[in-house]
Amino acid sequence: MIKSTANYKDWTISVSADSNMCSNFSFDVIDPAGRTQHVGMGGDDERRAMERAKELIDLELALAEER
Repeated sequence: MIKSTANYKDWTISVSADSNMCSNFSFDVIDPAGRTQHVGMGGDDERRAMERAKELIDLELALAEER
């Protein structure tokens, strides 16, 4: 069940309530080309999962700049 969605730097983030081991939320990030990455252990709460999704996007953009 999707709890929230957001756009960040032209990427789409979807956070879902999803218990997985010690995590209560997961998230998907979709890049501008439509490729999706799923993180099953997104965080203890919705806010932290959204923060982690943004951190992942920032990392992906930084790595793309290095190439």
